[in-house]
Amino acid sequence: MLGVGWVYPVIVIGIIIIVSFIKLYLNQNWKLYYTAFGQENYFKVVSQLQSDGIKYKVKVPLQFDRERSFNDNTQYDIYVKKDEVHRASIK
Repeated sequence: MLGVGWVYPVIVIGIIIIVSFIKLYLNQNWKLYYTAFGQENYFKVVSQLQSDGIKYKVKVPLQFDRERSFNDNTQYDIYVKKDEVHRASIK
């Protein structure tokens, strides 16, 4: 008789796969528009997109060296919808 110890890992793996497909489906209409380093650059780009009325979303990639210093080099990946890329312009 097989033990039920294998059921939980299979369920977890299944959930991970389903969530990955959902993320892939939801993100297919977004394109990486700009990668900003530091809050100053981030706010400059985001405020311009807001003033142009362009929808955007931001992802901060996982960073292991989270030590804060005077030099903020946090990476912000800014995405816009594919059909609005032509409207977005960095000034």
